[in-house]
Amino acid sequence: MQRKVQAISERLADQLAAWPEVEAVVLGESAGSLILDPYFIIPLDVYHRFELPPGSERRVLFGSPPAFESLTGLSQDRFLLSDLPVWVRYQEVGRLAELLERIEARRWVFHDSSPGLFYRMVQGQPLFQRSAWAEQCRERLNRLPDSYWSVLMEGSKRSFAYALTDLQAAALREDSLFFALSLSRFLRGLASFLFAHNRRFEPPARLLTRSLAGLARLPDGFAGRFESLLREEPELNRDRKCEIAGLLARSMLSMV
Repeated sequence: MQRKVQAISERLADQLAAWPEVEAVVLGESAGSLILDPYFIIPLDVYHRFELPPGSERRVLFGSPPAFESLTGLSQDRFLLSDLPVWVRYQEVGRLAELLERIEARRWVFHDSSPGLFYRMVQGQPLFQRSAWAEQCRERLNRLPDSYWSVLMEGSKRSFAYALTDLQAAALREDSLFFALSLSRFLRGLASFLFAHNRRFEPPARLLTRSLAGLARLPDGFAGRFESLLREEPELNRDRKCEIAGLLARSMLSMV
């Protein structure tokens, strides 16, 4: 990681560690990109107990940085430090603990899976830990029951199956907008299924392309078919893309 980025990240972690509510600060892997990369950002997940100071007070605690934006209802702050974008996400410790307990007790639902939150906890770089809580969470995430991955796979399978039906209907109606939206849902459902099948937490959307290619278990012919769905060429019209999507769906179902 670049020295400037590491210094800013550690300074922010020190500021956050001074808040008594903060349990841990984890730096996301996007901070490892080159500064000129359009995807570059300094992402921090802040795990806290009890109520945090309001956004106006947090801005002052961060030194009143420029372009500060506190997203109401989302528990997020975005701002600039030394002209670099920073994204701070606040996660309540109790919510994560409750979610893990439900998963381990096999009493949770697909739409409450939070693979993105889990991914950041497991893959991120701890910058501050007030106790052993964060390390214990990572250990629990690394040994989730098979039922968790099975439910993720089943939910993802339904998602891409419904999206495929909509994709085919949109092609017949020549509905360009609905076709594009359905293709997007199909690709996202496909990705979620493959990560669950590989027992891997799903990364942020901007990292999906690279991460998908690195999965150990992929269906035969996946790379070429997947790339075809992303390309815009005359021979890859809507009907042809529906055909390719159908082949991809069948190849994924054969993996189960």
